Amino acid sequence: MVRAVAALLAAFATVCAVTCSTTSAFAATLEVASEAEDGPGSLGETILEAGPGDTIDIPAGEYPLTNGDTLIEQQNVLRGAGEQVTTVIPTGGGDALDQVTYSGFTVAPALQADGDSDDGAGIETKAQILALVVTLGIFLLILELVRRRRLVERYALLWLSAAVALLVLAVWTDGLNVIATAIGIEEPANAIFILAFGVVFLLLLNFSVATSRLSEETKILAQEAARLDHELRLARGETPRASRASAATGSDEDEHESPVRAQRDG
Repeated sequence: MVRAVAALLAAFATVCAVTCSTTSAFAATLEVASEAEDGPGSLGETILEAGPGDTIDIPAGEYPLTNGDTLIEQQNVLRGAGEQVTTVIPTGGGDALDQVTYSGFTVAPALQADGDSDDGAGIETKAQILALVVTLGIFLLILELVRRRRLVERYALLWLSAAVALLVLAVWTDGLNVIATAIGIEEPANAIFILAFGVVFLLLLNFSVATSRLSEETKILAQEAARLDHELRLARGETPRASRASAATGSDEDEHESPVRAQRDG
């Protein structure tokens, strides 16, 4: 039994040694030839041309690092010509270099920090100030309309809520990025149009409901006014308009018939 186990361990060790030697034999070494960000000979293009486990030599110079995901997937080894001689500049967050083996070069600060986005990176200071001024103007206008009784409190609350939302977006500069990420929009600027469309839709729906209710109440009030007018005329002893017309028509007929009736009686 012991001999069988020893034989199996020896066979396993032999297979591992053969596998490792085969992998080392197939590993290649590639050299970067261009300091450009992309294109033939660049560091990013060399990473795409390399295979799993290959070593990439980087000569003296500054080289932008792209295709970091491929670098991590292939576990390539980066080897520079020496620190302060070769400089690698991550174009993303720089996480790729934390997950691979590298030596012989200096890592420069990343061009784009983690979580940053070139699209809608935030509201500029002037735009933010303009948004704050416009929001405060909306607040003052709503309060003035309420004071003059030209806007009822119910609708004033709706407009004040919209103004508060604008104020939050004006102060919270990364709000659009967070909202766009939450609802799955690639361009944060498109979130503005979606939010505006949603607000306009809710306001129009609320006004449609209010208009429908007012129309129904107006119809009921008109019917009540007609009924009260009829009852008031009856209480005063006045003949309703329809009855008056009938009575007038009947009296005219009696006047025309009276001479005929007199001749007949005579």
